[in-house]
Amino acid sequence: MTLDISLVSATDWSPVLNIFERCNRVDAIELPVFYDTEPPPTLVAARIGDTVVGGAALYGYFEIEAVVAVDPAWRRQGIGRQLIEQIAQWAQFRGGSWIALADEAGPAVIPFATALGLKRLKVEVLLELDPAWLPPLPPLPPTWQTRLADTSDAAVITDIIADAFGDPVEQVAAFVADRITHPVHRFVIGAIDGTPVATMRLLRNGQGIMITTFGVRRDQQGRGYGRLLLLTAVHRLLDAGYERIHIEVEESNRPACRLYRSCGFMPRRRYGQYGRNGNTHNDEGTASGI
Repeated sequence: MTLDISLVSATDWSPVLNIFERCNRVDAIELPVFYDTEPPPTLVAARIGDTVVGGAALYGYFEIEAVVAVDPAWRRQGIGRQLIEQIAQWAQFRGGSWIALADEAGPAVIPFATALGLKRLKVEVLLELDPAWLPPLPPLPPTWQTRLADTSDAAVITDIIADAFGDPVEQVAAFVADRITHPVHRFVIGAIDGTPVATMRLLRNGQGIMITTFGVRRDQQGRGYGRLLLLTAVHRLLDAGYERIHIEVEESNRPACRLYRSCGFMPRRRYGQYGRNGNTHNDEGTASGI
């Protein structure tokens, strides 16, 4: 049995997408695979002859986040292991790193990780807004402003994110510059007395929104500005007709989890990040700056 693992073009995505859908159905999971992100994921097909028996979706180039799936009919034959090893080789060749993402509800996740010597690095919780539990918008302080950012706000957004998350300014500046002009990304700024104190990024997905890169300046934390920005943004998104609003948070970030629950977000899925010693990397984060 010879396994061929290769990158596939968009015209050949269908067999790989079928693998993801089959795994979701058989295992009652939701693999974190999103096809309309910008940039889109890179898809990988694992073939035996002309049959696609497994696949992967890769996000990022130097810091790869990989979602790996094997057709249920072809499991326990080393296909998943070979996919992981190939991804690790690509990352090493690029001088980068990799992690594997998995829906923690999957019955094969722990046995697979154990067999490959992968360590669970952290768990992120995907929460979805339940409008029935959304608190009413409180009276807004007269000095509070919430607005969509434009390109002239790039430096301000960079400063807030770098301060909230403790990330290098140069890295954050490149991240903001890459997204602030893109139509599926919108940054929101919360200001008090005209001074920006908080920001978040809205990632549009059809009629859905993912709230991410959500932070408050460290010297302004604990004053309710994060909650105020979140509630203001969510109410406006609902008024604009967005039907699905999601947010992700690291499971260990208890203050952020409590904040999101209090604003009507309910846990939907738990996604584990798995890797080996020495191959971890930093991701964008979603809430550690609150």
